[in-house]
Amino acid sequence: MDRQGWKIAWTAAAGAVLVIWSGEWFAGQLVPTTYPGELAFGGADEMPPAVDLAAVQRDWPGSLGGPGEQGRLIAYVGNIERQKPPVTAVPARATTPQPQEADLGTLLASADAAVGKGKARVCTSCHSMDAGGRNGVGPALWGVVGRNIASHGGFAYSPALSAQPGAWTYERLDSYLTSPARAIPGNKMAFAGLRRDEDRAAVIKYLASLSPGAPAFPAPMTSAAGQGAGAQ
Repeated sequence: MDRQGWKIAWTAAAGAVLVIWSGEWFAGQLVPTTYPGELAFGGADEMPPAVDLAAVQRDWPGSLGGPGEQGRLIAYVGNIERQKPPVTAVPARATTPQPQEADLGTLLASADAAVGKGKARVCTSCHSMDAGGRNGVGPALWGVVGRNIASHGGFAYSPALSAQPGAWTYERLDSYLTSPARAIPGNKMAFAGLRRDEDRAAVIKYLASLSPGAPAFPAPMTSAAGQGAGAQ
């Protein structure tokens, strides 16, 4: 084939390619084609709709059955680095109900005076527990429950204790035996106190047994509440 023939052949081939390309372009304008995996959102600043990946995994493969769901999932995963971190609902932490502290009336009702006598042995190094007993480093404790504070004859009380009005009630004894230094600052009693509620109640019940004029124990609050409920 001579030079003229080659030129005609190339021109024909180029024309055929141009016709094919033009046809595909025209067909694409008439019928837009969306390929699987094509992003289902617009400009660069527009984010694809959020996808609940946990729900997709839970309902797999039925979660992709809706129209456009597969394309939306592909678009979301393809731009997942631009998505906000998913907010996971934190289940409310179960709180363990704290046991309520027993009131003094309830503690005294269940206390054992014999146990209190054993707990009060430490007190006998400073106090007499006998009827008509003498004062020692501390005042005699016979009849102390219901007695006016700092009123036992013959004992030199501290100014801090002497300034206290009223009598040794069960409540004031409970407070004082918890921590004498905190209950009445400046008193001379060198005793750290009884931390356990049950121990204090037992000692107070024992002291009440040594006090002929002791008042009645306070009523337990639980019993009072139950009686009130039953009376309605």
